[in-house]
Amino acid sequence: MNERSAAIAMTSTTPAVPHTESGLVIADQHLNTEELIDLMRRQGAIPRLAQEWLLDQVLAETPLSSEEQSDLLRDYRLSNGLESDEAFLDHLQKRHINEALLIKMISRPHQVVRYREERWGPRAQSLYLQHKDQFDTVTYQRLEAADADVMQEIYFRLKDGEESWDSLARQFPGAGPDATALRGPVPVAELEAPVLEVLRHCEPGKVARPIQIGSLVVVVSLVGFQPSSFNDELRTVLLRQAFESWLQEECSRMLERITFPT
Repeated sequence: MNERSAAIAMTSTTPAVPHTESGLVIADQHLNTEELIDLMRRQGAIPRLAQEWLLDQVLAETPLSSEEQSDLLRDYRLSNGLESDEAFLDHLQKRHINEALLIKMISRPHQVVRYREERWGPRAQSLYLQHKDQFDTVTYQRLEAADADVMQEIYFRLKDGEESWDSLARQFPGAGPDATALRGPVPVAELEAPVLEVLRHCEPGKVARPIQIGSLVVVVSLVGFQPSSFNDELRTVLLRQAFESWLQEECSRMLERITFPT
């Protein structure tokens, strides 16, 4: 950190308040640790707090260099119109942070990417093979409505070839002249389980019987499944999923063992 940055960091801290052993001072009112914890519990903020604490511990293993941090800070100031020190200081004060905290905040996403890469990167292709099916895509025709009688009539019209999917799609309320029933390609993981099950056992072009999905009745027809392929984009998705799954599990374990002042 250069001298000017150090000066900003020092001057951008919150105004001085009377020393307290612990807690926070707001409008001259002292909130001790117990009061802060009670407030966070009432706001449902404990899970997020636990997650942030866990990430601080884990990501300490993947620090960014001083040069990387300086580059991130420069880019942040440029993208937020904070070229002048006055504007930057005002920005920090409004967010109740200083430069050191800001650098931690903008470094976090890059540390996460680095941590994901170091921990799961070597196993990315293995993860893909384990979960390959969920990344396959499907193209299909779909119409849906809440009225079961209407959808039953649509099913028979399609089955008997009386009307096309798109002509029926254009007859739905609010549909435009370019309305279509064609969906996809979409990842199979995004489909409702009953719809996916029907499509997996449906011959291309065959109209499946109406399916009840919550309050809707759905009629579908398979166009085709497309197998996924391992590429950089999918690799990133896999690493992100692995990280998020791990983070959720670790936080759940932490919260099961959490204790509060009595």
